[in-house]
Amino acid sequence: MAHIVRLTTRQQRSEQEEAAQAAEQLSLLSEELLKHLPGEARIALSKITHALQKAARPDTTEGLWPGGFTMLSRMQTAAIWDAIRALPSDDRPHQVRHAFDLVLLNLRQDTGEVLLTRDQLAEEIGCAPKHVSTIMGTLEKMGVIRRERRKIEGMQGRGVAVYFINPHVAWNGSLDVRKAQAGETRPPMQLELLHGGAS
Repeated sequence: MAHIVRLTTRQQRSEQEEAAQAAEQLSLLSEELLKHLPGEARIALSKITHALQKAARPDTTEGLWPGGFTMLSRMQTAAIWDAIRALPSDDRPHQVRHAFDLVLLNLRQDTGEVLLTRDQLAEEIGCAPKHVSTIMGTLEKMGVIRRERRKIEGMQGRGVAVYFINPHVAWNGSLDVRKAQAGETRPPMQLELLHGGAS
């Protein structure tokens, strides 16, 4: 049986090799030197290294983890599932759970941004776009995600809603960046209460 082989151009191979070499050079920086750098500089270096490693080994050619992977907190994820199941039917628990799963599958590397738009989420969940704000609002109240408004040039109003996962729940990318983000973010409030923590 014939095997389908993904062709890589000479330029693509060259760019991947250059990215791999640059990532290797950055990895040679000593821990002693990195310790004296400001936190923002360490995060920037981590992001650059991660981007170079990704460019050197695109997802399409990664045999072990095609499409990449997301790191989860097992305890927090289980608590979120329990909290969603406990929602009243008016809060659409099945759709909230579907939205949570989609969030986990569509995170941007090193920022935790959810890469699906409101219309894409609506299509995947099987609901009207107007209901997505309510569904995501439920996850936001639980502290699972946070919402930002992003201004779009030429667009009136506050801007489009952009969602980010709470780094205490899940992460996709550099652990250095995840630690920095988690240090500035509270664990999900409802989950603290579920586990008997202080609010």
